[in-house]
Amino acid sequence: MKVNISSAALLVEVSISSWSARKLDKKVTEEVNLNKGASRSASRTNKNLLADDEKLEAINKYAANFRNWLYNETLPWSNSGLRLIPTAKFFDFKTQLDKHKTEFETMVADFVTEYPNRIAAQAFKLGTMFDRSEYPDQYDIATKFKFGYCFSPVPEAGHFLVDLGEEMDKELRAEYEKAYEERVNVAMKDLWTRLKDSLDRIAERLSVGEDGKTKIFRDSMIDNVLDLCGMLRELNVTSDPNLEKARREVEMLLAGVAPDELRKSEEIRKDVKAEVAAILGKFAW
Repeated sequence: MKVNISSAALLVEVSISSWSARKLDKKVTEEVNLNKGASRSASRTNKNLLADDEKLEAINKYAANFRNWLYNETLPWSNSGLRLIPTAKFFDFKTQLDKHKTEFETMVADFVTEYPNRIAAQAFKLGTMFDRSEYPDQYDIATKFKFGYCFSPVPEAGHFLVDLGEEMDKELRAEYEKAYEERVNVAMKDLWTRLKDSLDRIAERLSVGEDGKTKIFRDSMIDNVLDLCGMLRELNVTSDPNLEKARREVEMLLAGVAPDELRKSEEIRKDVKAEVAAILGKFAW
């Protein structure tokens, strides 16, 4: 049976980049290798041109957190970075995406404005390793930060606009349909993996440690899985009935579980762990 999700999802390509401020220090590299009696290529010493700069660190941390958010909200589609987003989530996703873009660009603009002063501060932090010529000018530094995105439709399965003769056309269509189905399978497998990993985590945390004591876990362990269950309902672009069944069973199991009760009651921990194990054993993960 052919799988076609062109009406249920969109593709989004997002690019976010920031300046690492890392640069190879050839002089220090040579000194280190010479002092250690090593060859020229034995080690490389990179210096941080903006060491301990809180604003640049905040930008890079924001970019990393955004990528995590993007991966959680979307599904994998291709090695080129395209991600799959259900059409039902589009407006909320687009609103959040624009919010992230605005926040990122505001942080960058603030950093670029103060950039000359931040360079001056590095003369004290880097000592003899400081070299003003290694720093891009204020205009160039702004180009080191980018945040962009574009949406595109998911091609229909079997859609191939070529005219290479009937036999070649059939072959290319077959190859494309196979690749299309594989991409859909990868996307859906990603959802199953997210759910299984979260259940494995609960099972592991509810087990007794080697010292015979109850393992420590945060309240967010349960909340995160419930949040995931909500996301799976929207990300299930193929309407996989088994995934929906697994999602609902997990949601029903954990909806009434209070983390404090899990910590206090060994009986409740055993019951929840047994229920989790039952769900893990029921589906073909």
